[in-house]
Amino acid sequence: MATAKNRNGLAPSNELDELMVAEERAFYKKKARLLQRYEGEFVALYQGRVVGHGPDDEDLAQRMFKKLGDAPFYIHKVCKEAIIYEVPSPEVICHLEW
Repeated sequence: MATAKNRNGLAPSNELDELMVAEERAFYKKKARLLQRYEGEFVALYQGRVVGHGPDDEDLAQRMFKKLGDAPFYIHKVCKEAIIYEVPSPEVICHLEW
């Protein structure tokens, strides 16, 4: 997949968004097979293919930056259920009394 690059060698933001959407679609298309092989791990996808996996997303990201440089890649945890993160509202944090 050839992409246009800006002067820093990165894809423009809107194109980057499109690439990430394509990688996310590839993840969900392959999810059943990924569950069989990588359940509980994080996988990294690049151009629709798994290029790395492991138990720690930060370690995986570091390895992918070393392997792929600034090329856009997608990391997602392989699990049956969706992961929902609850993040406190900034208003709640700002109104805490110390």
